Amino acid sequence: MSYRLLLHKSVTKFLEKCPDKQRQDIKQKLELLKQNPYANEQLDIKSMQGYENLYRLRVGQYRLVYQIKQGELIIFILKAGNRGDIYKGI
Repeated sequence: MSYRLLLHKSVTKFLEKCPDKQRQDIKQKLELLKQNPYANEQLDIKSMQGYENLYRLRVGQYRLVYQIKQGELIIFILKAGNRGDIYKGI
């Protein structure tokens, strides 16, 4: 059972601006995330405090915030960015 990924427009722009090495790392982690978005030994995933059904994925210095739509098997990546900036405005 694999989930489908949907990226917000700002996440797509962020990935386009990333250096090639980091972009490849993020894409590799997203492929693993599609298999199990809740808990995966190969990924650094944490539930976001104060929010229901929001999670963050750490990939080096970058963070991706996502929401899981369980009934539809969809992972919606809401935000992506540097470690310090990502949590502002959620």
